[in-house]
Amino acid sequence: MQALSDDQQIERLESRMDRLEKKVEDGFVGTRRELRSEILAARSDGRSDFRPLIGVQLAMFLTMILGFAGIVAGIFLQHL
Repeated sequence: MQALSDDQQIERLESRMDRLEKKVEDGFVGTRRELRSEILAARSDGRSDFRPLIGVQLAMFLTMILGFAGIVAGIFLQHL
């Protein structure tokens, strides 16, 4: 086995580092995509859970307004 010169050893190390860097970057890209899809799914679930709550609050608000209007109308009609 022939001993490698310093330049050859440096080139081998550089090529190994380049391959390792490429693997790490590919891993980060995959992780980033997965994280983004999970965040979008969580947002979608949150919105779908929030819509019925808005509907219930709107119905309660309208019921309170109509109830208050009925009380005011009743009082007004009693004084006629």
